[in-house]
Amino acid sequence: MTPLAADTEIVEEVRFASGRLTLEGRLCYPETAELCGVVVLAGPHPLLGGDLDNNVVRGLSAGLARRGVAVLAFNYRGVGASEGASPDVTADLAEFWTASRTGDEAGYADDFRAAVRMLPVLVGDLPTALVGYSFGCSVLPAARPDPRWPLALVAPTLGRHDYMTLAVLPNPVLVVAPTGDFAADAGAVATWFAALHGPKCLVRGEWDDHFFRGLEDRLAETVFAFLRERWEHLA
Repeated sequence: MTPLAADTEIVEEVRFASGRLTLEGRLCYPETAELCGVVVLAGPHPLLGGDLDNNVVRGLSAGLARRGVAVLAFNYRGVGASEGASPDVTADLAEFWTASRTGDEAGYADDFRAAVRMLPVLVGDLPTALVGYSFGCSVLPAARPDPRWPLALVAPTLGRHDYMTLAVLPNPVLVVAPTGDFAADAGAVATWFAALHGPKCLVRGEWDDHFFRGLEDRLAETVFAFLRERWEHLA
């Protein structure tokens, strides 16, 4: 599997159902290169910049597409043009910083499952992976991923959300854990990573703390290299 670099990427607006709600999504794919795989991308928490315009969501979508991967990203319920009640920023943010979660998060996991179900409708049967950034990492198990699918966790919010379900999955896992990330204690990352059962890769280093500003394409290359290796292993 040797994907060709695309000159540019195409972005299509899509809509899909999550229960009774209709969600807004974007499908990003290469204009010229043949697809080598597909990804569903779960973004950050809606209270903390979690929408389709987030720099990491946009950077990964475009960067992976230029490398031959179709990416479906989406807005959680109540965000952007996705149906549902908008978060009460004042009340919900106070709850989030106190309890590290809000009552809407089960619904966000439902939205991710809906996006995963929509993917083959949009692009057909291709090698698949799930990618999460920040809070989005915590919803990956909600899709009950096929054990063959690689999982890429970018700045997972260890200590703020439950990641023990991921620890027992057999899937190959990439973890990109920035040095000095305020959302995850380095010791907690190391302990949790050691407990992962499947093939795994941990990437540390300076990534602008939690935010990857100016490093989006480097991040896309890191994620792509892992996905390509795992997809080739399955071929």
